[in-house]
Amino acid sequence: MVMAQKHPETPSGAVTPGSVEARLEQVQTQLDITNNLLGAVSSPDPVRTLANRVGVLCRGTAIIYDFEGNVIASTGEAPAQLIWNEVSSTNQQELALEIGRWHVRTRRVALRDGIHVLAIASRGHQTLEEIGEVLLDTAERLLGAVYGIQHGASQRDRRDNEQLLAALHDGILPAREHRFWARLGHFRFPAYTQLRALECSPIDEASANEAHTTALLTKARAEGVPLLIMLRRVDVDAPATVAALVQDNAASEQWIDSLDGKMLVGASAPFSALAQVPASVHEAETALSIARTRAGAHPGAALHKPVRIDRIDLTTWMLSHVDQRALQEHIKEVLEPLQQTALLDTLITYLAAEQNIAHAADALFVHPNTVRYRLSRIEQILGATIGSTPAIANLVLALHPQILGRSEELRETRAP
Repeated sequence: MVMAQKHPETPSGAVTPGSVEARLEQVQTQLDITNNLLGAVSSPDPVRTLANRVGVLCRGTAIIYDFEGNVIASTGEAPAQLIWNEVSSTNQQELALEIGRWHVRTRRVALRDGIHVLAIASRGHQTLEEIGEVLLDTAERLLGAVYGIQHGASQRDRRDNEQLLAALHDGILPAREHRFWARLGHFRFPAYTQLRALECSPIDEASANEAHTTALLTKARAEGVPLLIMLRRVDVDAPATVAALVQDNAASEQWIDSLDGKMLVGASAPFSALAQVPASVHEAETALSIARTRAGAHPGAALHKPVRIDRIDLTTWMLSHVDQRALQEHIKEVLEPLQQTALLDTLITYLAAEQNIAHAADALFVHPNTVRYRLSRIEQILGATIGSTPAIANLVLALHPQILGRSEELRETRAP
């Protein structure tokens, strides 16, 4: 049943013609604005398109900020930073203010990923008085719809991403590779490109979680890096890691290096056969183990850099391919007499300083003769001449992570 709309009435009960015309004009304006802005939803970049159309309608500027004040999309010449300064200085839901020659209206909007701020600005106050409220109302609703659509698409994309990577981890037959390359194309991987498998672990936490996965995926998308990613736990008792697959190119190299100081990263050697993924995952696990060992040897040193298995030195490769528990027990047994003394620190520093006594003394803040005395005591305890090739080889193998860490420290100290 169609309900009749009530019209404003005069005190005598008569409808005022002028009020009807004004109401019709207002409704028409709302429809025109809504139809104009609705077109943004179907564009390739709906948020930016929406900001552009709002800016045109208000004959000035439209800005969309995230909750930290970063500009997500904007158009026009109004002072975005000055507007944000005014918004951030108050908790008011809406503001109407003047900044220089600009008349500004802002509104806080609750979206799925947090509070955002819509701002419109015009040099003429009349435009904002006439359509400012309608513009903000319509833009708010459409922005909510866009973020809802994007969230749903993102969730489906994330699920497909994880399922594809899990299938590759389980292993596929070479005869089915072409099908999987087609699926990889959906995530912007060029067909038959070189890839790297990654294993990542947080530096300050024992186990990775979904927040780490989301942060890495968001960063990769922002930098245009194709990425398959998932949270991975080898068994129930093992800490979770973030497993990923990236293209082996300059952009991905830069993205991996940018994780220095945030995540420990192990990377496999480049490969292009998808049937090789399980073997490459094992390489990435080995590289991550090396990264953990290096970080554990010197937590304060610059040893959180990503480890690429194809770029490690021979000593590191040999040490990574033996039983780590047995190796550590044997090293501890051999070096036990040096533990908890200044002798071990002197030995590590001496080897890190490339057997230069003067440099080692400077690093230890002692006289060179003190270093010589300590080295002679070490030779007595170990029963070997430190300068001999076999002794140097054995000590480097036993103390390799610590030597690398101290070398980084010495390099930073000497840097101008």
